[in-house]
Amino acid sequence: MQIPVSLFIGLRYSQSRKGNAFISFITLFSVAGIFLGVVALTLVSSVMNGFEGELKKRILGVIPHLTVNTEGQVNALDLQQLSPEITQVTPFLQQEALIQSSKDLSGVLLQGVEAKQLPSFLQDSLVYGDWQSFADSRFQVVLGVGLAEKLKVRTGQKIRLLLPSGGHYTPLGWMPKQRLFTIAGVFESGSEVDNLVAIVQLYDLQKLSGAAHSQWRVSLADPFKAPEVGEVLKSNAAVTTLVDWRQSHGKLFSAVAMEKSMMWLMLLLIVAVAAFNIVSALVMMVTEKQREVAILKTQGMTNRQLFYVFAIQGMSHGVTGALLGALVGVLLTSQLNTIMNAIGLQLVPGMELPIDLRFGQVLLIMASALLLTALAVIYPAWRAVQVEPAEILRDE
Repeated sequence: MQIPVSLFIGLRYSQSRKGNAFISFITLFSVAGIFLGVVALTLVSSVMNGFEGELKKRILGVIPHLTVNTEGQVNALDLQQLSPEITQVTPFLQQEALIQSSKDLSGVLLQGVEAKQLPSFLQDSLVYGDWQSFADSRFQVVLGVGLAEKLKVRTGQKIRLLLPSGGHYTPLGWMPKQRLFTIAGVFESGSEVDNLVAIVQLYDLQKLSGAAHSQWRVSLADPFKAPEVGEVLKSNAAVTTLVDWRQSHGKLFSAVAMEKSMMWLMLLLIVAVAAFNIVSALVMMVTEKQREVAILKTQGMTNRQLFYVFAIQGMSHGVTGALLGALVGVLLTSQLNTIMNAIGLQLVPGMELPIDLRFGQVLLIMASALLLTALAVIYPAWRAVQVEPAEILRDE
């Protein structure tokens, strides 16, 4: 099969090792820059994806994805059937409270839950105590590990929970509602939630606060679809108010997303600098090949074909750097924790970096590198088209 003449000459020029050594160096530097940029983007993006996923799992495993207030006769099945994204609907009550030990006092977000319907992540995150004793006894509480350390308490000890709202006046003045609770366990999510949340049984919180159950905790397959699911739930006449997780922790995830975008942009600039080094190499190549360009034009090569010759030459360098970078980036990412352990670069002993390698993202990185290369080759290829054979060959 006969290949197009532009492709043949362009690849021939790109593989040539004769001529100006400085041009060869600039070309090699450009390919290396694209290669390193793609490798760095693949590595950093995968680690950032992993951290974002861990943050999502740890914080949103404890914090309700949606909290729904209802009125009238509503059951969990009614709400769960409204959207396929909803994985679990459980009775729920959440109130701000004060928690007091013999050592300290702290504000807390008190969650009343059904002991037999705990989210799976919460069940797995218990580090001390057990959920069975929490379920079997009255007035039991499970604390986040940060909260337990601040109060200097451990399982089996008693603490006092005070609700600022709904108190009453006594001869000694206004007194908040309060009750002693026994610590049944301590959970660790590995996030700021450990410093804020205490979990009690729904019935106990209802009895302490005097509030009737009217809230539901809605868990989603993808917490980031909370706004869309929230709109669906609002269509149910029984739903009075709805709060999603973005109102309490949305700023944290927005900050992570912004940091991820800025890292992407900064590393993409490495690729951009390398890609535009191709401009220098190709401009020098066009200047060096002016006589050959003039001869090709006198032999009938069109401006379009000539443009493709130098565009193909430049793109071949971009394709080489992007393909090799993606391949090495994927290999390094898949073995990143092994490599870090081997060279002793663990951030925390015994802890591995979370990795989430997305091949769609790798393809996007490659496409970005190739797009920048394509933009870089336009000017040098256009310069080649402007060569006038009569001026170049008149002295030959």
